[in-house]
Amino acid sequence: MAETQKSKPVAPGKMAIFTAATAPTLAETGMMDASTFTEGGANDGPFPANIVERSMEGSSLRVPFQQEGVGGFSLVDINFAPGFLLPRHSHSSDCLYYIVEGQVVMGKRELGPGDGFFLPADQPYAYHAGPEGVRVLEFRHQTSFDMKIYEKDMVRYYERADASRADAVSGRAREE
Repeated sequence: MAETQKSKPVAPGKMAIFTAATAPTLAETGMMDASTFTEGGANDGPFPANIVERSMEGSSLRVPFQQEGVGGFSLVDINFAPGFLLPRHSHSSDCLYYIVEGQVVMGKRELGPGDGFFLPADQPYAYHAGPEGVRVLEFRHQTSFDMKIYEKDMVRYYERADASRADAVSGRAREE
């Protein structure tokens, strides 16, 4: 069987059908610029070995649909592992989020399947995935955007992220 080709951006004004099987990762699309930090020195180490890779274990960001051009539509299918903690960050474009499965915890708010939220461009936010993880669809009327991280100390953030993942895993083990 031939290897499945990754989907490519679609020209505006054309009908397009897309499939999960051909969706490239967010990194493969080049849609998101490298993260920048609002706090000087926030990303200075020392970082534990493989901390970024460990924080993304069991998570994926795929782009099933992307139009050509800066103002085209895009859809990112996000799957975060149980307890995944996003750093406080913003994007340079409006974002509309729809929760398909699992749970998002934003402060004291818990959002589940069928819930969602809208964030205007440059609005800082953070959340963590619930005990079963979460699948979120992210819609944008933008095919290129940035990510500004507002964490003051990324070493501390990674410690909190590890603790959040461990709490989710141990909580699930206690339930079983």
